[in-house]
Amino acid sequence: MTPKETAEIACRDWFAYQDPFELEMALRALQQFETTRQTKVEIVLEIGVAHGATLACWAEILKPRLAIAIDPLTIPRTSDQQRNYDDLVTRYNFRVIPHISRLDEAHQQLKTLLGDCKVDFLFIDGGHGYDDVSHDYRMYLQYMNRPSIIGFHDVYQSDTLSDGGSHVGFFWERMKRLYPKYDEFHFHSSMGIGFVYLLPEVV
Repeated sequence: MTPKETAEIACRDWFAYQDPFELEMALRALQQFETTRQTKVEIVLEIGVAHGATLACWAEILKPRLAIAIDPLTIPRTSDQQRNYDDLVTRYNFRVIPHISRLDEAHQQLKTLLGDCKVDFLFIDGGHGYDDVSHDYRMYLQYMNRPSIIGFHDVYQSDTLSDGGSHVGFFWERMKRLYPKYDEFHFHSSMGIGFVYLLPEVV
C-alpha cells in the first residue's frame, strides 16, 4: 500500500488516534529517510501502541525485520478493537513487550529482542506528561542506531491539551532546539507528529 492508502485505512479501520494527512506525511518522511540512508530500516520500536494502528503503518511501509511494541496492554478495547489489534499483531508479527516503559522488565526484554542490533525508528506515544516523554526519550536513546529517527505524537501544544495533562509539546520545543534536522507534521486542529533525526555526528 502507498503511504496515503495506509494512513487512510489506519484512521478508518484500525482505530488510529491520528490525523490521516499527518500520518501520510510521516510515512512519506520515513520512506525518504530510508532512500537517503541507502540502507533498509530493520528495527522499529513504538512505546504506547494503543490499538496497534501506527505500528502497523510503520511496518506496512518499511517492512522491518522487527516491529516491537512496548505497552502494558491496559487500554480498554471493544470487541471490534480487540479483533483488529489481534489481526495486526499477527499480520505484522509484532513482538509485544507487555510492560510500562519505565520498568526494568521492559528494558530486559527489549535487550533480548535486539541482541547486538540497534533501533532504526522509535515512535514515542506512551505517557504524555513532561516527565513521561522525557524519560522515554532519555532512557531509550541508548538503543538507537545512527543515523535513525525518533518520532513523537501530540507535539502540538494548546491550553486544552496542557490542562488535560499532555505536555509533549513543551518537550518537543526542546527537541527542535537540540537537533538541527527535524520534521513537524501538523494539520489544522490535530495534535501533530514530530520527527528528530539522529545524524552520525549528533551524540
